Amino acid sequence: MPLSFEFLLLPTALILLGSVMSALGCRAFLRNRSLRRKGARAEGVVIRLQCTTMRSPSSGSSKVGYFPVIAWTTADGRPMETDDRVVRELHHSPPPGTPVTVYYDPADPSRWMVPSTAALVYWLLGGIGAVFAVAGVGILLAMVFWGSSMEKCDSGPSGYSTSCP
Repeated sequence: MPLSFEFLLLPTALILLGSVMSALGCRAFLRNRSLRRKGARAEGVVIRLQCTTMRSPSSGSSKVGYFPVIAWTTADGRPMETDDRVVRELHHSPPPGTPVTVYYDPADPSRWMVPSTAALVYWLLGGIGAVFAVAGVGILLAMVFWGSSMEKCDSGPSGYSTSCP
């Protein structure tokens, strides 16, 4: 009895979703690690907090969040103004005037990062993705194993198995 498409859909979706999540999390983590190790370092300062609205797709509710806008200068004297990618509630956001360390690529200062809790988000994204992918592989293997063992069973007239290994 071959496995049907419907039964293969869940493990395949878990494997694909998990693989994409892991790849994105690992890519972002490795990019940030590379900037910390090989990039230039600059001291910046939070100049303002930018307000944004975060909407929950499931409930439709919205919440106000803030991300810091950071001013810093490259080693060759170019002034830069960038915003941190991590949106927080106001009481978790650094107030204007807070000093911030920025790591950036001297060849392309638009590639930059601020060490923050974002690293934890990347680890979680990669880890949860890995769990999804492993769960999908496990479900798929279980379905193949149990599906092949079910093929060996003969069912009697009442539908119950009469000879299973």
